[in-house]
Amino acid sequence: MAADARALHIAGMVEDGETIPEPSPLCALAEDPAIKGAVAFLVHVEPEAERTVINITARQSALNRFPRQTRPAHATRLPKVKARHAAR
Repeated sequence: MAADARALHIAGMVEDGETIPEPSPLCALAEDPAIKGAVAFLVHVEPEAERTVINITARQSALNRFPRQTRPAHATRLPKVKARHAAR
C-alpha cells in the first residue's frame, strides 16, 4: 500500500510539472528534527515508462496472436479524443 501511495504522489507531481527529488539517505532522515520519533522505511517505486501512441496497419492474423485482454472489444481512440476536446 505504501508503494501505491508513493507512486500516486509521484504521478501527481509529474502531472503538475514538478521536479521529483532524489531519495533521502536514511542517515539524513535520522538527523531531521521535523520527523523525530517517526519510523523511516524504504519504499521501492518503479519509474513510469514514457508512453508513445502509434498507429499501425497489420494483418488480422498478426493481431490474433495478441491475448484478447490486450484488445478490448470495439476499442478506438475516439472516446479519448472527445474527452480531451470536451475538457478544453
